[in-house]
Amino acid sequence: MNLFLKAQIVLGFLFFSYSCTNTLIESIITGHTMGTTYNVKIIHSKTIKNIDQIKFEIDSILIDINNQMSTWIKDSEISIFNKTLSTNSFKISDEFFYVLEQGKIINELTDGAFDYTVFSLAASWGFGPDSLAIINDPDDDKIKEILSYTGSEKILLDYPFIKKTHPNLKLDLNAIAKGYAVDLIYRWLKKRGFKDLFIEIGGEIRCGGFNKMGKDWVIGIDSPVENYRQSIFTTVQLRNTALATSGNYRNYLERQGEKINHSINPYTGKPVKTNVLSVSVKSENCLNADAWATALMIMAYDEGVEKINGLDEIEAFWILSDKNGNLIQRYTESFFNN
Repeated sequence: MNLFLKAQIVLGFLFFSYSCTNTLIESIITGHTMGTTYNVKIIHSKTIKNIDQIKFEIDSILIDINNQMSTWIKDSEISIFNKTLSTNSFKISDEFFYVLEQGKIINELTDGAFDYTVFSLAASWGFGPDSLAIINDPDDDKIKEILSYTGSEKILLDYPFIKKTHPNLKLDLNAIAKGYAVDLIYRWLKKRGFKDLFIEIGGEIRCGGFNKMGKDWVIGIDSPVENYRQSIFTTVQLRNTALATSGNYRNYLERQGEKINHSINPYTGKPVKTNVLSVSVKSENCLNADAWATALMIMAYDEGVEKINGLDEIEAFWILSDKNGNLIQRYTESFFNN
């Protein structure tokens, strides 16, 4: 055997060995939580033998968060707090307190557009677990009454206690809890030694590292159209980043021939009427992305983009409707950058 042929065989064997040892395996864990589904992908160099145990731990994390922050669970911490008419201090779990603390910060940054005390307002329009079979919209006097005891400034935080300043105040963390749950699962998996990750709960996403092809994660942003089979409007690449999308094209009610969307303006107490159809937000963590996506649905586009341009850690993508009903896109400078 000549030296050239021998060298080719050796190089071929080395390439084969390298390829085999660098084959990436995608393990997928799915389930139900928070009234929706979750999807976790773990990219690893070998089969994860204890994948069932990992799913059990993920489910345990989600059950714990639900028992703290779900208004749909009657005996959750948040439900018990909402039902009480006491204005005395109420002790809550650490995760619950942290989310309220972060929500206060975002409330201030958004000038009140993000507000986790809109529970009663949403219920009066027919949304949430306390909503009834509402035939008519609430009148202005009813809205004014509810607005008198809503506002994030009316909930006082003094770790590990919280306190209402009005007995009728109720909390709603639907616009921030899913994002926080994504972050918790992400951090737990990172501590377990996994670095290439995709975690999604009800469309709120956080990615780490790369996908099974060794490339950035590619995430589709839905076109805000009202049909069962959603189409992709555009895609964005994520690397160690979170993405959350908020829109009114799926969650709405119809009453007397008029669509009532679920985005309640904390200033007016009424559903927003806007040409903003959806907003997708990129951030380092999913809690921020989730809450900011909700806040930007409340703001007019010009106001929202001005807010985002003043922040370093947030990027956003808007889908708007023009005067002719055509879909147009707007985005901040670095939204499509990794």
